[in-house]
Amino acid sequence: MNIQKIAQNIASSDFGKIAVKYTNSASEKIGGVLQTALEKSPKKDIFSKIINTIEPTGSNNAFIPMASLMVGTVIVPRVLTAAKRNPDDKEGTKDEIAEIVFRDVQTVLIMLFALKSINSIVAAIASKKSGLPMTNKPYQKIFQNNDKGFKGIEEKAKEFIQNPIEKLKTISKNVFDTLHPTEGVRALTNDEFVSKYSGYANANEISKMFEEIKNQKGNPDKTFDKVMNILIKNQKKAIKQQNAQKLAGVNINADKTQEVLNALVELKQKGLQGLTDSNLNKDAENLLIDFFSNNENRLVLDAKGLNAALRTAALAFEAGYLGFGLPALNQKRLEKKYLSNQGKVNPSSPRAQATPSLINSKSIKTNRVKIFDKFIK
Repeated sequence: MNIQKIAQNIASSDFGKIAVKYTNSASEKIGGVLQTALEKSPKKDIFSKIINTIEPTGSNNAFIPMASLMVGTVIVPRVLTAAKRNPDDKEGTKDEIAEIVFRDVQTVLIMLFALKSINSIVAAIASKKSGLPMTNKPYQKIFQNNDKGFKGIEEKAKEFIQNPIEKLKTISKNVFDTLHPTEGVRALTNDEFVSKYSGYANANEISKMFEEIKNQKGNPDKTFDKVMNILIKNQKKAIKQQNAQKLAGVNINADKTQEVLNALVELKQKGLQGLTDSNLNKDAENLLIDFFSNNENRLVLDAKGLNAALRTAALAFEAGYLGFGLPALNQKRLEKKYLSNQGKVNPSSPRAQATPSLINSKSIKTNRVKIFDKFIK
């Protein structure tokens, strides 16, 4: 009788049913106690902080339990196994632990830190290019100079020489904000895009949204022009449709539609100051309100699309390095170590007898995977 059948028999037995029942009941009670304690505990309470720290969100685990899991189930067992595998072969144990440090520790660090860091960096770059803030807070600006080419480099060097300590502090702060796994600068989520760029009921609220974009080091003028261009384009389409209907003999007053178009063009020319103008055309304001009342408006969709592209690219980069780059680098490291020590190895040693293929230059070169060679080159 195989193990699966034994497990099925136990689960279907009276004992198994009772065990499952009490396990489920205990789990529900423990969960209820934790939830009640969390709801009743004040924000500054230590217990509340602990619960919030270890609470998983959907399929994502909080950083501390995730880090503990990765270290406790990957690194520690690997080191212990390496130490116990062959206590008489100290050189072999040393080699295996070196490989764990190079490969496994690097893998764990990448999984815990790299994806968030890469997302933060690419989102910050996207914010600069699109004018729409895509991070929870901006990186601190290191240099004030915006010139390009040699002149820009020269000016930045002068800025650094004038105040090197301050510049180094800013650089350190940005590095910390990038690497910090739970705080610092991070890429916004789709829900945050919806919250930030939709749901405004009047021109005053919309004006405050653009002010917040400015505070987040985005480009509010560029974003405002984009919204106005969309509204103007839609209004021109409406006029074309009305003209087509007039040609078909339908009696339509198109003067109103043209008046609203003129108001939109005028508002675009005035810029953000026009939103707080007491003479703001009500029909133009209503079109703006309609635009931002839609939680799938063009700003939100563009932000979501760019966010998805950046996260996918970052994940592909990380997966590519872990799947191809890291094994290739590890292979190169082993080749360099064993080929350089080929003449020094005692053929009768346990290490040489256990791993003859590593000592054999021809064997290693024959078994190389081509894609690894391409990656290294």
